[in-house]
Amino acid sequence: MNEYTRREEVQWTFAAAMLLVICVATSIVRLLTAEGPLVPDSAAAQAAEVAEVRATQAHTCAVAADKLATEVGLFKQSAEKARLKADTSDAPAPIRGRAVPKKKAERAPDAELGWGAAALSHKQAKLLAPCRGLVESVQAPRPETSSGWDAVAKAAAVDAPADGDKQAQITAASKLLAALQSARVDALATATSGAEATSKAALEAAKAKAATSVVRAPLPKGALPREVAVCAGVALALASLLVSFLSARAVAMRRAASLAPLRQLAATRERGLQAAEILKLAAQHNGGEPGLVVGAALGGLIAALVARTDADVFVGGVMAGLPVGLGFQWVIRLLLGASRWRARAAELGETEKPAIPIVLVLTSVNVGLEAQFMQFFSSLSAEESAATVEKLAVQAEERILANAEANKTAGASRGF
Repeated sequence: MNEYTRREEVQWTFAAAMLLVICVATSIVRLLTAEGPLVPDSAAAQAAEVAEVRATQAHTCAVAADKLATEVGLFKQSAEKARLKADTSDAPAPIRGRAVPKKKAERAPDAELGWGAAALSHKQAKLLAPCRGLVESVQAPRPETSSGWDAVAKAAAVDAPADGDKQAQITAASKLLAALQSARVDALATATSGAEATSKAALEAAKAKAATSVVRAPLPKGALPREVAVCAGVALALASLLVSFLSARAVAMRRAASLAPLRQLAATRERGLQAAEILKLAAQHNGGEPGLVVGAALGGLIAALVARTDADVFVGGVMAGLPVGLGFQWVIRLLLGASRWRARAAELGETEKPAIPIVLVLTSVNVGLEAQFMQFFSSLSAEESAATVEKLAVQAEERILANAEANKTAGASRGF
């Protein structure tokens, strides 16, 4: 920057820099404090699914235990009618030397009646046997239930006989009778019912927790790592400020290069060249590109406000803001037109102090016709523009002298 930098250029650069700092700082805070969205807790949902499976299994076990208790009672009654005897083949052998009493001849058991009743108990025993681990995981095992589970397991281990094999049916029914004859099946029914109630309560609690439990989802992964994307967006915004500063400096240096050599012409016949160059430079737009800075700042801020969880959007917002801000800058320049021409020319005149006062030239240009005058003036050659400036200055001086003479005459007349 130098003395040829316009005040409004400095003001725009400072305002754009302050806006950039505020917007970038706000964007960084939002991006670095971003959290993932709240989503349902998958672990709680899975726990509810497991609890539902356990509750279903507990219900199946409770039904099987109730049916087994009923079927065992019917089986015992049918066993008496079918003349079934419990299979005691697993009992210890008699001691040698002790006489074993001879059994009286008895009628053969009814295989069809005996296995017909035993088959239903066998079916329920096979359904209930796998439930021991589930029930004991919910309720502490007790002696009466432990013996009952052992009996059910023994009954479930009996192989089902083939259809029509009466001897196998009698043998299987006898083994079932031996296993279930003294088993505490009612205790198993009570235990499975308690396990079912406990599983239902656990299921309700798990469903309630799954319905309300939420966790923070991780932030989405973008094309760039989050920290890299934030740094890239900030770097682009700062680069726009540097470009704006260098542009303003380049324009100021160009004005200095244009006007400095003309100072030595102040006392020559070409002294009008200095004032003419000042008028032409005043008609040019400001240096610097504050629109780039403002666009990058606002684009990044909007992106951080709208999509703070995705840092890639921040980079895209900064990049999109660059051309948009530059476009708005040129729209404002076109709307301003030549409205700032007089102020800019006067400012340069104060700095350069040309041999032909700029104020005299400006008074010769009618207000509202600045754009037409500059269009005409820019088409002139250097010599013609210098001559025009001198002519306008002379006309302004003549008007000032004429007005002064008129005022003097009017004052003398009033005094007479």
